[in-house]
Amino acid sequence: MQGLTDNEVMLKYQQGEMQAMEELLRRYKNPVYHFALRLSLNAAQAQDITQDVFLRLHQYRNNYNPERKFSTWIFSIAHNVYVSRWRKDRRFVPWARKQDKTDELMDVQSPDPSPAQEVCKDELSSIVTKCIQALPFLQREALILREFENLDYEEIARILKKSLGTVKTLIHRARMNLKDKMLPYIGELGGYNV
Repeated sequence: MQGLTDNEVMLKYQQGEMQAMEELLRRYKNPVYHFALRLSLNAAQAQDITQDVFLRLHQYRNNYNPERKFSTWIFSIAHNVYVSRWRKDRRFVPWARKQDKTDELMDVQSPDPSPAQEVCKDELSSIVTKCIQALPFLQREALILREFENLDYEEIARILKKSLGTVKTLIHRARMNLKDKMLPYIGELGGYNV
């Protein structure tokens, strides 16, 4: 199944091949988990969301339309699971996470970073996370899908059920708001270019 596209694997799963589900899990468990983690900032909630996404994928596998990209469909499910959990329990609100070295938002390339560079990298990652979380929900979600999940504007529009123009506006405003939110921290970080 390694040589098959995501759509082809999903079609095999619709036909009852259990190996296809294992392949979809292998390909999408981490991207869905990281998407959920960036929205919720809580590893346990992200894990629950990821499990719910794959449960819904199984339940609604016959609703999959092979004319759509599989990645768009699964991230739509993830979006819907997150939103429905948030609506069900208004306390399901992201809070600042502890430093997690396995999921850095920023990856500063340096062969042997100095302790000062490591501290600055950690501070920058924490500030970026905090500022992203302060964005309005739709801006935050659109920005995460674009910048962290590398989805194109059309896919994001389908996931969020918004027009292409609206998605472009959301992402533009998210970037501008993120820049504004980070400006007070620039001096503290030695003048990083935002």
